Amino acid sequence: MVKVSINRFVLRRVEKVRREVEVAARRLREKMLKDLEEVFETSARVARGEVVRRRIDGRMVRITLEQRRKWLRVAEKAAKIIESVSINIDEREIYAQLDELSRLINEANTKVEVPSPQVLP
Repeated sequence: MVKVSINRFVLRRVEKVRREVEVAARRLREKMLKDLEEVFETSARVARGEVVRRRIDGRMVRITLEQRRKWLRVAEKAAKIIESVSINIDEREIYAQLDELSRLINEANTKVEVPSPQVLP
């Protein structure tokens, strides 16, 4: 019978798990960066004016300057998250940043009410 050191067995298992975690983290980071890059590119296109209209309640509506500014903030936040994810993966920090990004996107999607001109008596 072959004698196997318990320490060596455990250390090998730990190293195996460490390699698997590194590979999984790298794949996750690559996927997240790809998805965030798409968010950045799309929001930047809207902010630059390449996208002129968007669908609201089934009809196409022109994107206002104020909405473009909001989409610029979305692009900025996406870029910051990309930078953060490329440096390190901290799950809680990423969730907080993604929540902020979702809030900004929802804010950019809100319908901007244009005040009607008032008639002077």
